[in-house]
Amino acid sequence: MLLWFLSLMCSGFFLVQRMSAHVGSHDKPFLYAWPSYVVPLGQNVTLTCDSHRGSNIFKLYKEEGSPIPQLHETTFQKSQVFGPVTTEHAGTYRCFHPQYANVLSAHSEPLKIIISGIYLKPFLLILQSPLVNSGGNVTLECHSENMFDTYILISHRMGIIKNSVQVSAEHHESGSHVTYSIGPMTPDLVGTYTCYGANSYYPYEWSDPSDPIDIKITGVYKKPSLSVLMGPVLMMSGETMTLSCISDHQFDMFHMSREGVPQGQGMPGVQIHSGKFEAKFLLSSMIQKGNYRCYGSFRNSSHVWSSPSDPLYLPAKGNCPACTEEDPKIHNCKNLRILTGLLMTMVLVIIIIFYSCYFPKQNKSQKQAAASMEQESEVKKHNKQTAF
Repeated sequence: MLLWFLSLMCSGFFLVQRMSAHVGSHDKPFLYAWPSYVVPLGQNVTLTCDSHRGSNIFKLYKEEGSPIPQLHETTFQKSQVFGPVTTEHAGTYRCFHPQYANVLSAHSEPLKIIISGIYLKPFLLILQSPLVNSGGNVTLECHSENMFDTYILISHRMGIIKNSVQVSAEHHESGSHVTYSIGPMTPDLVGTYTCYGANSYYPYEWSDPSDPIDIKITGVYKKPSLSVLMGPVLMMSGETMTLSCISDHQFDMFHMSREGVPQGQGMPGVQIHSGKFEAKFLLSSMIQKGNYRCYGSFRNSSHVWSSPSDPLYLPAKGNCPACTEEDPKIHNCKNLRILTGLLMTMVLVIIIIFYSCYFPKQNKSQKQAAASMEQESEVKKHNKQTAF
């Protein structure tokens, strides 16, 4: 009898262990926020609790942050909209499904809800070109006049947060700042970056986001070619110039840069009679001088670009639309010739001024001397006549 009782107890113990393991893994719900867990002050956010059981009933509870009493007493239908949000909504949440047939679901992983817009936005700067070669590095700096003790750098892709990095700030007289080094660059690291400022004593309350910076990777595909398709040799007011970017790859987008800075939003690629793909860029008469390059990409990975084309140098007014980058030695020789010409002109002007001032005085002195001699001769002649 005793052996039978011990056997039954052991069987029950192991059965409970299996049920607990089952509840803790397979039945664990998943809690997420839409459109983002970073919610601007006064906006709405939707919390959704999903599970493998397909249940649409769940409860929420808040682990950290200001308590919301009515939250623990309410049962939700799968998704629940909160808003307009205030700082009371900031904190860490979990969800679980209520009891069904004496089975209680496990709790979800914690979800942090951040309320942004509590402070003024910081400024995000890129210390190099936003076009980063594959394997290269780029440095971003986030700074503000506010004495934040933490900055958060967030990368977005198609409007969805992909990654975030939190770094302690450095303080100085004019505010606070932090620098981020990103690299070696891969397609997984590219995207749109923004930064936020925060303080450790209110970790769920962030500033407004900085203005975004788009970082793109180059050198992933073979370079296209860039040339002048048509345009006048000397551009006059109202005239335009067309540049052609062509590639063997089936790029559906082409992009232009000037001195490493992207220009415009890009142009769609079109297949031409040769089987290649081309985009045409129309430039107005207000051309900024510099080296122009073009790149190819695909719409479904707009931050991943080809290697740059060979540079095409354009002067400010389009005087030489087909020329490549000017040799610095030739440029220096031209400057020397111009300077020599100016010096010679100045010498010539000085000589002309000197002669125009000196010779009139000399002629006046000669005339005065001649008049004086003539007067003396007349006096002598008069004296002789008087003597007779």
